[in-house]
Amino acid sequence: MTKKNRRHSSRKRRRRRALLLRITAVLLLIPVLAAAGIFAYLYTHPIKLKDNIVKHELMEPFDPWENVKDLYFADKKDVDIQSEADVEKLGDYPVTYTCRGHEYKATVKVVDTTPPALKVHPYKTDLSGDVTPEKFVKEATDLTEVTLSFKDPGRWDQEGTYDVRIAATDSSGNETVETTTLTRIKDTTPPVVQGVDNVEVLQGRTVDFEEGITVTDDMDPDPTFSVNSDQVDFATPGTYEVTYTTKDRSGNEGTTVRQVTVKKDRDYDRKVVYLTFDDGPSAHTDKILEILNKYNARATFFVTGNNQKHNDVLKRIVDQGSVVALHTYTHNYAEVYASEEAYFKDLQKISDMVKEATGVESKLIRFPGGSSNTVSKQYCPGLMTKLTKAVQEKGYQYFDWNCDSTDASGNNVPVKTLIDNATSSSAQHINILMHDTDAKGTTVEALPDIIKYYRSQGYAFEALTVDSYPAHHSVNN
Repeated sequence: MTKKNRRHSSRKRRRRRALLLRITAVLLLIPVLAAAGIFAYLYTHPIKLKDNIVKHELMEPFDPWENVKDLYFADKKDVDIQSEADVEKLGDYPVTYTCRGHEYKATVKVVDTTPPALKVHPYKTDLSGDVTPEKFVKEATDLTEVTLSFKDPGRWDQEGTYDVRIAATDSSGNETVETTTLTRIKDTTPPVVQGVDNVEVLQGRTVDFEEGITVTDDMDPDPTFSVNSDQVDFATPGTYEVTYTTKDRSGNEGTTVRQVTVKKDRDYDRKVVYLTFDDGPSAHTDKILEILNKYNARATFFVTGNNQKHNDVLKRIVDQGSVVALHTYTHNYAEVYASEEAYFKDLQKISDMVKEATGVESKLIRFPGGSSNTVSKQYCPGLMTKLTKAVQEKGYQYFDWNCDSTDASGNNVPVKTLIDNATSSSAQHINILMHDTDAKGTTVEALPDIIKYYRSQGYAFEALTVDSYPAHHSVNN
């Protein structure tokens, strides 16, 4: 090879090496550039979401992080999430994820894909009864409103047993279907009436013949009844019949006869004053008894257990022909009216005290403050409504008043004021409220003139019995 050729060959090798070096440099630079590009992209797109629309079940807890698939070059603390998703209400709600100034938005679609829970039972009715889906359903529950319907309804107007399919559909259209049976029968049994025991009533009193009456039927949930009491004459003693007629929707009728006995009331045609004294006995009780004895009058003493040093006078009250009745043992409103149980516990104590002192078991009651009192509401709302019924069911009678001497307004009320107030009534049966305590001396002073006034008007003075006119107030609690 000539010298010229060697030089040319050497230049060619140098050019090839330079080219290879440039190619190698480029090949080495490509991954670096690619990595740099990827880094730049991921740095400027730090969040990758799983879905832009997220379907989420109604009432299930929602965590917006569950929709984040990846975080690039960022921590959770770098991400701010604003979510308006209300999982308690169907709808579409926005969620915004913000990181390094970049926002990513998604929509939470709260959906209901769970069908209602449905429990059914067989239903039996007569040929006149309504047949609705509700009659077969024991329970139908869902997170949204449920509509009940028949699936493939048929004709069920004849006697027999039918398969019935009940559908429960929620507001999202999810449906549950259950099968049960309908039995239709011909009803030939009339309704039954309860509470029509024979009753006795004093002459001049009345009876509400519908009170306490219940009518039931094997098929009709709302049978009707009517009362015929036309022959009853409350003014004339005797035995009368009251007829109850019941009817169900199938037209079955039944009749029940109740006997009502009107008993003669010795005070029916008389004008009577019932002198009543609350809160005794006291130092004045003997004086009151002397006045009653002088004028041949009888009275009723509603006593408490608060002044038992005078209990020896209780037997004298009875021996003289008057009556010892029950006010309360403590006369403490907060204690007596704490509950129905508390009242009867107190009543039993005063009843035992009176029986021990007199030998007589009293069934006559006066509530502290009267049956119309409202102070009891502070301790037990609705108590007087319960007590006024309960005491009578237990054989007691409670007595209010229709004439007030007003001696409870203070001590030493002027005698003339007491007389004027106590003689202000012209009713046929007058129940006068007075008090027998150590501080009521003017009540004792007024008593003779009160008796003399009513005697001049033709009134008799009697002690109360369970059959006496009770002068009940309107109950306010």
